[in-house]
Amino acid sequence: MRTYISTLVFHSTSVSASARIQNELNRLTKEVSTGRMADVGLSLGTQTGRSMRLHIDTDALTAFTNSNAMVSARLSQTDNALSALASDATSFSQALISGRNAGTARATLVTAANDALGSFASRLNTADGGDYIFGGINSGTAPIADFDSGPKAAIVAAFTAKFGFAPTDPAAAGLDAASMNDFLDNEFADLFNDANWSSTWSSASDQVMQSRISPGETVTSSVSANESAFRQLAMGYAMMSVFGSGSLGDGATDAVIDKAITTIGNGQAALTAVQAAMGSTENRIAGANTRLATQKDILATQIDNLEGVDPAVAKTKIDTLSTQLEMSYSLTAKLIQLSLVNYV
Repeated sequence: MRTYISTLVFHSTSVSASARIQNELNRLTKEVSTGRMADVGLSLGTQTGRSMRLHIDTDALTAFTNSNAMVSARLSQTDNALSALASDATSFSQALISGRNAGTARATLVTAANDALGSFASRLNTADGGDYIFGGINSGTAPIADFDSGPKAAIVAAFTAKFGFAPTDPAAAGLDAASMNDFLDNEFADLFNDANWSSTWSSASDQVMQSRISPGETVTSSVSANESAFRQLAMGYAMMSVFGSGSLGDGATDAVIDKAITTIGNGQAALTAVQAAMGSTENRIAGANTRLATQKDILATQIDNLEGVDPAVAKTKIDTLSTQLEMSYSLTAKLIQLSLVNYV
């Protein structure tokens, strides 16, 4: 075997060595900046599959955390709306009680009832990016109808069918408290049962949203406008709105006010239970997020044990290779100046 010695051979060998050193420097520089192997697959070999699994699990936990943030934002909106509903109910109840005791003009209480009905629909029709948060799984449609667009007519019709005259008819003055209470407890209350509530007041679904907040935990993450609490509030507001300014006598009107006070009170108690349930859900999400963060930290440690590099060791190698590269460049420069003629 013949070996040829020439300037080209010397030069090519030096250039090839420089290229290898430069590639190694690039790899080490990347590892120092990222703290991770530049080529995980090449470095880990058969352990690459385990590394991929760890990254997939981490991504799944991150997805849960991001999803939980959106659920928490929706629950926060829900809680704000529920708090506003509770405040409205308290104000209306106080107006009824003080008005009943002080003999406040009925028109003032009717105005308060109408204002409460408007706020009631507005609160329950709260939307988050086009989705109505009280619509259940039917979140694309506003859940509560405007009172004057249907519910009011249904109440007037039920009264007329019961007594043979409208609430505004002068004949209504002859109704006593017992007759009015009988109507409110039966025909009027029936307007808020499942079938009538869904056909007259609500477009919401009874089925509410469920959210998976961790690999093994699912929570109820929305409230339907069909909840009993909302029906009770609507009943209290509506009976005062329709019958408070009609031709009813004082006895029947007082019966309406008393029934409204009781009904609103029942609604407030039920609303508190709804708020407590939502608060429990928010606490569960917070707990899930804490556990997810802990699991992600564990996975991050395992990934670092597999893929991590020691920056100090890598820096030492960089310094050594940099010195070798400078020497290689210097040698290459000298070889370029050489000629075999000088050795003949």
